[in-house]
Amino acid sequence: MEVITREIISTDWITIVILMCFVLLATAKLMNSARFSEFVMLFNTNKYVVLNQKGNKLSTFFNGVLILVQVLSVSLFIYLCLDVLQWQSDTVDVILYLKIASLYLFVLICKILVEKIISAIFSIEILIEDYLFYKLSYRNFLGVILLPLNLLFIYTTKPSKIVLIILIASLLILNLIILFSVYKKNENIILNHSLYFILYLCALEIAPYFMLYKLII
Repeated sequence: MEVITREIISTDWITIVILMCFVLLATAKLMNSARFSEFVMLFNTNKYVVLNQKGNKLSTFFNGVLILVQVLSVSLFIYLCLDVLQWQSDTVDVILYLKIASLYLFVLICKILVEKIISAIFSIEILIEDYLFYKLSYRNFLGVILLPLNLLFIYTTKPSKIVLIILIASLLILNLIILFSVYKKNENIILNHSLYFILYLCALEIAPYFMLYKLII
């Protein structure tokens, strides 16, 4: 009978990352329990966005905590995707995760800064601020949704490639729906500046994530 060696990968550092996410969420709730309750109901009602997108809420510490949760959770999901898809790397697991998280955070910050610079140049600061808050709020929520999925895939069952591809496709579609709802809300402005809108999509919504993919691979 042939002996099959089972490779056991340590999940100690992954446990620490997940605990950090829950600590950050608990911190956000302690800071403002009412606002946090509105945030966790984001897919049922847009009350959180309507009440909080005015007044430069993007730069608050509360939103910064949620962005960190997004970065940690999404980066962990990307790491798990690479593992399931059997992407080969000589890098130590935790180092690979840190690289993914650093690149993701770098791209996210650069996108926000560039969009803010563009808004200042064209004097549309209020519009862009509301747009960024709307988009980031839903992506922060997606990061929270990925937490139980990460727990399931790490400690219960490893997903098959088909399941993972379907999940990734569903997340992409959900992200497109979120973006479409923003564009629909500002339809008149977009139609009046269709050329700028197309350039914006290519430069700030497609290119950064393509670059992130190429840097990781």
